Amino acid sequence: AIGGPFLSKSYTGRFRIGGAKLTLDGSPQGKTAWLTEPYLVPPAGQGEDYAGFPAMTDQEANAFVDQAFESGWQIHVHCNGDAAADQFIRAVRLATAKHGPGDRRPVMIHAQTVREDQLDAMKELGIIPSFFGMHTYYWGDWHRDSVLGPERASRISPAASALKRGMPFTQHHDAPVALPSSIMILFSQVNRVTRSGQTLGPDQRVSAMDAIRSITINAAYQYFEEHTKGSLEPGKVADLVILDQNPLTVDPMAIMDLKVVETIKEGNTIYRARRAGLTG
Repeated sequence: AIGGPFLSKSYTGRFRIGGAKLTLDGSPQGKTAWLTEPYLVPPAGQGEDYAGFPAMTDQEANAFVDQAFESGWQIHVHCNGDAAADQFIRAVRLATAKHGPGDRRPVMIHAQTVREDQLDAMKELGIIPSFFGMHTYYWGDWHRDSVLGPERASRISPAASALKRGMPFTQHHDAPVALPSSIMILFSQVNRVTRSGQTLGPDQRVSAMDAIRSITINAAYQYFEEHTKGSLEPGKVADLVILDQNPLTVDPMAIMDLKVVETIKEGNTIYRARRAGLTG
């Protein structure tokens, strides 16, 4: 059963369950995400109007979100397609009207194809987008040429649009879908370059500092831990890495090649790269 002593904002033995997870659709690269407009090239056996499909009914989604609000659980909801995002937004709106406003920080996981009007609604309702920005690199060419077409593909994971609204957003790598690499998360947000070397949606690029915030202080905020993690301040947990070059000043395309020189956990070095002057 969901609940118990670990479902809290504090840790027991370095472990806690932060909330509940809900999945409302599939993936755009697999052409199972639930869209409001059809796929550019439908999968074999599907008609030209194929736009993916929901994982559950509105009634089911509304009931799960309502249960989370009533129980005081933070809810993290997988929405890749904009139709799935609409379903989640409707559910949060209904639950908020029923239970009243509160600092619940519901999270839309992936938010790959969210529209501008949906970002407005998410800001109003306090929904945090957690983008899978590495899609621009690993599947960007596929999204442009087969999944969404150039216009929709150019605004997948629209971090700049969220930033313009003053919305806190995070980024993730969704392992094992993509290998866990914070460096690639930074690279993808700053450059939005595909594997073929083309830029996908240059207007959705963000600065290196905003990209860093998305996986540090914003991530801490997303999980109600901004008072103990996410920035270098006295009294916070000293979890950090030292890089071989400054990601704020290197050529943006060189971010991909940054190396971790040292990893510090709670003030203690737990990894040190083997290189000139260092031992590990």
